[in-house]
Amino acid sequence: MTSSPANRRMHRLMHRVIAALAMITAGLLVWHHFGMERVIDLTTRPGVRRDVMDDRWMGGTSRVALERHGNALTMRCQLARTIDWPACKYQFAMSDTETGIDLSEFDSVSFDVTYRGPGRRSLRLMVLNFEAGISKLDNPMSQKVNEVEFEVGAPGVIRVPLNVLHTATWWIDYMKVPLDDTDMRIDNVTRIELLTGATSTAGEHVIELRSLRLHGKWLTADELYMGLMAAWILCAVSWPALAALQLRRELGDSGRRLALLGEINAALQLEARELVEQANTDPLTGALNRQGLRAALMSTSSLLAPPMAVVFADIDHFKRVNDRHGHDTGDAVLRDFAATIHSEIRANDKLVRWGGEEFLIVCPATGAEQARQLAEKLRAALHAAAWPAGLRVTASFGIASRGQDEDIGAVIKRADAALYAAKAGGRDCVVLAGPPVLPGAESPRHPLGAQYD
Repeated sequence: MTSSPANRRMHRLMHRVIAALAMITAGLLVWHHFGMERVIDLTTRPGVRRDVMDDRWMGGTSRVALERHGNALTMRCQLARTIDWPACKYQFAMSDTETGIDLSEFDSVSFDVTYRGPGRRSLRLMVLNFEAGISKLDNPMSQKVNEVEFEVGAPGVIRVPLNVLHTATWWIDYMKVPLDDTDMRIDNVTRIELLTGATSTAGEHVIELRSLRLHGKWLTADELYMGLMAAWILCAVSWPALAALQLRRELGDSGRRLALLGEINAALQLEARELVEQANTDPLTGALNRQGLRAALMSTSSLLAPPMAVVFADIDHFKRVNDRHGHDTGDAVLRDFAATIHSEIRANDKLVRWGGEEFLIVCPATGAEQARQLAEKLRAALHAAAWPAGLRVTASFGIASRGQDEDIGAVIKRADAALYAAKAGGRDCVVLAGPPVLPGAESPRHPLGAQYD
């Protein structure tokens, strides 16, 4: 059938829209990568209190003085090693209340600094986060201390990624914080401090700080990708919708209009199914799928920062559930299993449905022993849970802790091997994998030759 002038005009319009959207997409991606930077300069930001402090408040004898030259702040520190941890520090206070600023969407902090002094020249960055239930306004030491130490070389700008910060172990010991609350968080920061290094030599240290800037993006990568995806989906859906509208106008109530509308509806349903298949979430259990895990690892680099661990979980004898009670009951068990695991893991842990009755838990900021304790807690939670059809559901767990510079795929393989060992050991147990195999050594083999149930 020859297309009408109205159809041809609509097609030309949609082609222009797609071309414009493609150019906008490419431009935004390039701009996000090379620009779109959001910067907060704490040395000039209104409302930020800037001063210095020495160690006399905790029994030391160091002396500090602050000089201001325009926006530049010069700290003169006469460091005396009369206590174990002498220090002089800059303080940038953003809030004296329980509400600070959210730095979780910033990726780095930069310092334009010059350091003159004896011995090793290093600085410690401390980011203090107020956390409800832990921090108290009348106890400054109760705010979570996230820290990192870095060397200062020639005068100039030093840029430190925020994802290298870690919760200070001395603060955890001082506050006796539960394991679940020891993760690094910077979503409610009230103060930032810049201190002399932990092993600084006694003597005069002169540190000139010309700027302290926080760097991020006005839009996170996830927000940008979701916006672009929504624009493309809207474009994809609008085209057949506009086509259907035009056909409705031209064909009226004829049978040809109904047939064409049916074809367009079928195309829309096909596109909807394809979009669902491309989603990152397993529709049955609500856990991430493998694509979702890949997206999380690409967008959140701190997930792989050591220490981290992987926990493999597999429902014991799941095939018997399907065989004896039907797939509806099996699906209910999978949903309840995922919900039970979700209720016991931390917010920053990632639960992934790996396939069938296999689930993977990625645990950032977690060592091998912490992961083992988590797996035992999950195993106990499964024992205590109520299951469909009065079933008793257990699971086997394999754990691997990531070695230095170890590929995440290798970590998952070692956790999988540990899971095989748990299955071979009688199920309903936890097995911790050994250390990663060094290059040139023989790779570990699965202890079970056949696939497990």
